[in-house]
Amino acid sequence: MSTPFLEYVVLHCLHKLNGERTIYSIYHLLSGKKSSQTIQDAHLFQLTKFFKTYSSITRNQFDEIVNSLVEQSMIFETGEQYYVVSESGFEALKTTYPFLSFLDGWHFQEGDLFWERLSLLVQVASHLSEHEVKYVPIQRNRHVQAWIKSFLRQCNVPRAKLSRSLYEELIACFTHVSEIDPAVVVIRLTGFQTIGLTEKQASDTLMLEPTLYHYQFYALIHDMMNKIQSNRTRFPLLAIVLSDLQTNVPLTESTKKTYDLLNKGFSLEEIGKIRNLKVNTIQDHIVELALQIDSFDITPFIEGEKIKHIIAAKNKTTSKQLRYIKELVPDTTYFEIRLVMTKYGDER
Repeated sequence: MSTPFLEYVVLHCLHKLNGERTIYSIYHLLSGKKSSQTIQDAHLFQLTKFFKTYSSITRNQFDEIVNSLVEQSMIFETGEQYYVVSESGFEALKTTYPFLSFLDGWHFQEGDLFWERLSLLVQVASHLSEHEVKYVPIQRNRHVQAWIKSFLRQCNVPRAKLSRSLYEELIACFTHVSEIDPAVVVIRLTGFQTIGLTEKQASDTLMLEPTLYHYQFYALIHDMMNKIQSNRTRFPLLAIVLSDLQTNVPLTESTKKTYDLLNKGFSLEEIGKIRNLKVNTIQDHIVELALQIDSFDITPFIEGEKIKHIIAAKNKTTSKQLRYIKELVPDTTYFEIRLVMTKYGDER
């Protein structure tokens, strides 16, 4: 299958990485690997919007994309698993896609579940308005089916008016999004005597390359989630769809356990022994905490003077590779540099 837009995404990510991470860090980013390294890199290289935006991608598919970019002379290898963008690659990146400004894979990781709920709700509301109770649910996920029953119990809108109210909220949600045709979502919806299209059918119908369609679909889903989250009173029904979905990004499970022990007063070395993990792994968790919790204090792990020196060194180099900063501040550790880069990476 041809994947020109997905090639563009990989090319864009590779440009951002600037040869400082392996090509497979992009694979982990797109598939949504919840490791401390992938999470930190997503933020450090400003690639959070692409996090978990192609979770179905396989290693073989990714390798095919990389090989295709090499064959087109868009990228070239600088070391084992390290690539940089070529001049022709930079030319390709001059093409811009404004709809990508709506993409936010990091904050809306539960976009798939939002879509499953929304599509089932539209189907149910449509059939209720026609007083039709016999139909096959478009979503087979039992948790989603259980959710719709709960929704109907707590919803204050009369069932006969539910479809119209939901329609009005969706219209409002799609307003002022000229960069994406609402049809990318609308033609996927199933209603009374109307069958929604599959992703492939939708891309064919709209004559969009499949991976371009994929990204337009999720960009619009993320934009909807953002609008609903920002103005719940304007979208009371859709707010219920979003209500218990995690939009404040959670910590990884392992980091949560480390955080609990840290709050009980244990040192990093003690936590490592208790959890039977290397201190380096516990340090990864501390960096994740600094990244995810605005109020997290890093001074118990690094002196104030060192923080100033690392920030000054960071501002002297254009590279995000830690070794360049360490050369300028030799009396610091890589853990301390990562911690400061995570906490104060955008400051100048």
